[in-house]
Amino acid sequence: MDPVPVLIITLAYITILAFSRKVPTFLFLFTGAVLMGLLAGFGFEQVLTWAIEGMGNIFSSFAVIILSGIVIVRLLSDQGLLDIIISGLRFGIKDRGVNAGIIGYILSIPTTCCITTYLMIAPAMKKPGDKTPGSNRPLYLVAVGSIISYVLIFPTPATIPLLTGLAPDYPVFNFDAITIPLSFGILVIILLLSGFLYRKTKREPVESVPPEEKVPANIKIRAWAPFIVMFAAIPVGLFLLQLSHLILTQFIMLAGMITALALAPPDIRMKSFSKGAKFAGLILFDFCSAGAVGKVIVGSGIANGIMDSMIPVLPDILVPFIIAAVFATVQGSRVVTAVISSEIIATAGLAETLHPVPLILMISAGTCFISYLTDPYFWLVQRTTGDDITTVMKHYSLPLAVAAVIIFAVALLLTAFFFPYVENAALLAG
Repeated sequence: MDPVPVLIITLAYITILAFSRKVPTFLFLFTGAVLMGLLAGFGFEQVLTWAIEGMGNIFSSFAVIILSGIVIVRLLSDQGLLDIIISGLRFGIKDRGVNAGIIGYILSIPTTCCITTYLMIAPAMKKPGDKTPGSNRPLYLVAVGSIISYVLIFPTPATIPLLTGLAPDYPVFNFDAITIPLSFGILVIILLLSGFLYRKTKREPVESVPPEEKVPANIKIRAWAPFIVMFAAIPVGLFLLQLSHLILTQFIMLAGMITALALAPPDIRMKSFSKGAKFAGLILFDFCSAGAVGKVIVGSGIANGIMDSMIPVLPDILVPFIIAAVFATVQGSRVVTAVISSEIIATAGLAETLHPVPLILMISAGTCFISYLTDPYFWLVQRTTGDDITTVMKHYSLPLAVAAVIIFAVALLLTAFFFPYVENAALLAG
């Protein structure tokens, strides 16, 4: 069967199961990968081999990162240390919504999961039983803020596969030097947009909190120590050990987790690790199923077929955005989209004609463009806010679409004026 019908049938299969919300993400993505390979005309053993190899690739890349991030959060939560972290990140801001957006933006990176960040922060951002207009504004801004940094700033599971798969030699600091100010600028715009959407409601101030100096110094050190060690591990891994992008990230996260475990009381240490490991396993297997889909797409030649049908009629710079937008719409996960998109684009050779920065920005824009019914984060926000679907679209989907348009426009401008098409984008890696 031709690649386009194969992809359409597979996407329809995944979409139906995703909308039903009665089948685990891992199952419908993994079986979707197998279905795709069989429709493409390959034998069951070959297809299953590709799918399992794809899972293994993702597991080796993300297992330590995701486990470490979630265990750190679990340990801090079980010791009651998260309030200290949140208080320290308020920066004197009185607007609860603005504060929530900034905290979500910052913590999404070290936790390695924007949904984990939301689950961690959301209870502190809304008063129990508060039904006043605008009471859900902080929850929406936590969610949107966490996604903005998650899809743009290295290292997160959404950016690692893009940089390692499409531009393994491109300097991480050069990439973040562009994406950090871009993402923070987008956050400011989203905060202003939120203020416009809630312009008729009264802003809820941040509650007064005990002065931080009243917290014993040893408790504050225990709360911040994992993050301090993670930052200290960066120059050690980069300059002393000379680690690659991916290994450096794993080294940093592992150092943070070991620190958190070492400082935790013995009666909490194993209990928190077990809870974190269970939750990390659920997330990790969903990510691994994305690797199965990506490997089958590449191994079966479907990626080449799809790209051959798009490249003659579309400018190269638009292809990554469309591919990412399609896969993000179909199955909802931004990490899944990043993994699959990087596999397809690397196989098609677009990474050799487009500069890494606008190329990756286009994919990041695509992951945010349509965040709707297939997005698990959409339903998490809907459940925690209690709002109807239309309201969630207004305050969650719309801001993310705005962010996607801004990222898309910046990628076009960078391509037009700073990073033009080249015969080999690797030449610009330095």
